[in-house]
Amino acid sequence: MERKKFLENLSLGIIATPLLSSTLISCNNDDSANSSVDCNNNITKSDMLGPYYVSGSSEVTNLNTQSLPGDKIIVSGTIYGGVGNNTPVANAMIEVWHADNGGIYHPVGDGNVSDYQANQITLRGFITTNAQGQYTFESIRPGLYPGRPRHFHYKVTANGYQTLITQIYFSGDSRTADENIDNCRIIDFTQNSQGVYTGTANINLQSN
Repeated sequence: MERKKFLENLSLGIIATPLLSSTLISCNNDDSANSSVDCNNNITKSDMLGPYYVSGSSEVTNLNTQSLPGDKIIVSGTIYGGVGNNTPVANAMIEVWHADNGGIYHPVGDGNVSDYQANQITLRGFITTNAQGQYTFESIRPGLYPGRPRHFHYKVTANGYQTLITQIYFSGDSRTADENIDNCRIIDFTQNSQGVYTGTANINLQSN
């Protein structure tokens, strides 16, 4: 869909948006909102890829490669193999993509990065976990994509484990209740005195 047409449809509120195909469990160590769920002992479940996945993105530490406006955000966490948070996964590839401050993806489309000009690609890329399975990336806080809560898309790939596609969400967003999202993947992002949002999102992978 051309960007002009997308924006016209956005203003009319008629963009069709995908719903989650299943309840996902991500692994934030603090699941205070739902104490009956042990986030450390649940494999993170798969979700649909969505319409805006673009393969071939670059390795980055800051997804906001074009300095788009928005509140700065730093996301960190650990990728674990299995449950119980006792086997960190080194060298896992975490592809991340999300909407800009106005709810628009760059590009508004899918395919491969070679299908687009360089200036059309931003707010997406991949991070590799260190020897302790840890990762960190910077970006801007995702805007409200029509009909969806605020969210990041993840695609996690690691040797010996099943590829995982999932999403993480923001605590305090009432839209998450509309999708029956498990509290383990609703992350508590807090804003510091410099206006930077920070949060921790841990993931448990299923072995092959």
